[in-house]
Amino acid sequence: MSNRDQLPDNPPPLRVVLVDDEAAASRWLAELLSRHDHVEVVGRARRADQAEKVIAHVKPDAVFVDVEMPGRDGLSVLDRLDPAILGVVVTAFEDYAVEAFETAACDYLLKPVSAARLERTLARLASMSQRGSPAEPLPPQPIDASAAEERVVLPIAGETAVVPAGDILWIESQENYTQVHAVGREAVVVRRPLVHWESELPAESFLRVSRSLLVGLERITMVRWQWQGGTQIEFAESDEPLTLGRAATRRLKERLDATGDC
Repeated sequence: MSNRDQLPDNPPPLRVVLVDDEAAASRWLAELLSRHDHVEVVGRARRADQAEKVIAHVKPDAVFVDVEMPGRDGLSVLDRLDPAILGVVVTAFEDYAVEAFETAACDYLLKPVSAARLERTLARLASMSQRGSPAEPLPPQPIDASAAEERVVLPIAGETAVVPAGDILWIESQENYTQVHAVGREAVVVRRPLVHWESELPAESFLRVSRSLLVGLERITMVRWQWQGGTQIEFAESDEPLTLGRAATRRLKERLDATGDC
């Protein structure tokens, strides 16, 4: 371990907030942090909206946040952090690394967190805290909804592919996973819930037509309204049609009627 990864003899005090909907994981991280005298856990939350209230109240030095939680995901918390507050992602999944560092996360911890790995994170936080001026951390980025619309990160065959969000045709839920259908690619199975995609992708371009299906509207070229046998959707640059049931057909028709696109 390099000197940069070692905690200094007298690290600066570090007040942290833990954000995780898994109580056991939160307790374990709190236990590891309690072994360091300079660290104090000053707040906990189980949801993104709760976290933002806690952070605003206690004004911590750092936030350790899980990604997959009920409601908004943990990355949205980091994306809105005051630039003076350091953010660390703590998750069981490797899939979110690119997105995490796009939100200027300082580190990315995989569960279950080990004491040794956490010490490296604390050393990194201490190093950033000792830089002096609060202006030295990365400058804050404006919250721009279009940033999430431009591209989507997909793990494909051990690699990470970045595809335009507009290339997504539909996303189908499969228990704890989702299957993503995009132009020019084989369907990709991702360990990410449908609600995550729904919150990430632009609402004006995607419609959740059922509990298990999110459809991209911009690439629809033909809708065959077959109320008895199911409605069939055809997409631009794709030979693979999508068939909808009655309830999903009704939601799609209501949306297209409202926008005048049908």
